[in-house]
Amino acid sequence: MMDRRSLLAAMGASALMPAQAKQTGASDSVNGWQNWSKSLPPQKAQILVPDDAAALATIIRQTDGGVRPVGSGHSWTGLVPCDGAIVKLDKFNAVGEIDPATQTAWLGAGARLKDLSPQLAEQGLAFRNLGDIDVQSLAGATSTATHGTGRALPCLAAEIRGLRMITGAGEPMEISARENAELLPAAQVALGALGILTEIQMQLIDRHKLHRRVWFTPYEKLQADAQQLFADNRNFEFFYLPFSGQAMCIAHNITEAEDTPRTHDESDDAVMQLKALRDWLGWFPYLRKKLLAAAIAAAPEEDVIGESWQLLSSARNVHFNEMEFHLPVHEGLDALEEVRAHIEKNRAGVFFPFECRMVAPDTAWLSPFNDGPRMSIAVHTHAPDEYEFLFTEIEPIFRRRGGRPHWGKLNRFDAKDMRAVYPQFEAFAKLRATLDPAGRLLNPYLRDLFGAA
Repeated sequence: MMDRRSLLAAMGASALMPAQAKQTGASDSVNGWQNWSKSLPPQKAQILVPDDAAALATIIRQTDGGVRPVGSGHSWTGLVPCDGAIVKLDKFNAVGEIDPATQTAWLGAGARLKDLSPQLAEQGLAFRNLGDIDVQSLAGATSTATHGTGRALPCLAAEIRGLRMITGAGEPMEISARENAELLPAAQVALGALGILTEIQMQLIDRHKLHRRVWFTPYEKLQADAQQLFADNRNFEFFYLPFSGQAMCIAHNITEAEDTPRTHDESDDAVMQLKALRDWLGWFPYLRKKLLAAAIAAAPEEDVIGESWQLLSSARNVHFNEMEFHLPVHEGLDALEEVRAHIEKNRAGVFFPFECRMVAPDTAWLSPFNDGPRMSIAVHTHAPDEYEFLFTEIEPIFRRRGGRPHWGKLNRFDAKDMRAVYPQFEAFAKLRATLDPAGRLLNPYLRDLFGAA
């Protein structure tokens, strides 16, 4: 979330920073599959890796107890856990047919975004936008409406032009301009509930470079300037550093200038330095704020040019738990301020920065952005730390202000809540029942959402 070790060097906090082991995805331990942050208990379901679509269809037809797909496990909701089989799509990872005229490509649903980007660059193509993590599978990211930031840039699922999948009935199905075109808005964000994806046709754009700038600014000033910064930059986001009064701003804009050297990404180190400061001065918020302000004042700005996919995403190896809600634009900054005030009054243990992004609208039935642009606010806690307060203290703030939860991140929205915020939710539920009449792709979480037997 930050990428300069000098952030806290002024106070020598790096000496307190524990070493971190690199981890980029979920784990398959002897106790069973677990998600990345280990917020979900180990699963006893068998883990299967089908070779092709025919093998996947057989798994769906013959497995009792539910079949659920999994990507890299960067989710916190109960989309994966089941009693039957957890299917990894690692062998569905190829770059298939590319149409240069339309700049579309059929891509393996199990391919990781970080692997697809350099392959597409070789063909002169790129994703229009990416999130700040790129270890997810393409299917996992699109099925949960994962997004980057940019007032005119939609979530990744909005770029889907076609899908190939095995339905819950174990049958192959294509949804594209050629077949079942009317179902595309339902299938773009589908939680793996209509079928297990094998290939996705994505809309791409020309390979391009970005000019990245990172700078710090007082939080109060940013509250006044944020809307203009979102308007003036192709990609803009900011992180508020709890108990600091300061925010880190990140802007990306397309450029044709020459590449510049990029320093090593030390964002994990910086986060752990914030933890060290929390541990050291957690109960002295005034002193904590003074020391953070001094360190931030000495931190240099970042100014670099490079490939879009290399700059938009970065490593996230310090484990955290996350709640993210997507709010009407006019509510976003006020919601962030309410969250900030509450945490700084009541939760001295929080040190992970809060993230604020903007996402353009789309038309997918279950997309959080299908009713207009939304401002996304994410609150994180260090994975070993208690996070129940996110549900009891922070989620109510987002609910009051019309927020919709990220499909893959912590929330307690039930079927009634989802129906209240998604006008097409019931239509999606009926389509799901048609494509999966026996409920083979359901697990306890999805069964509760869709009211299926």
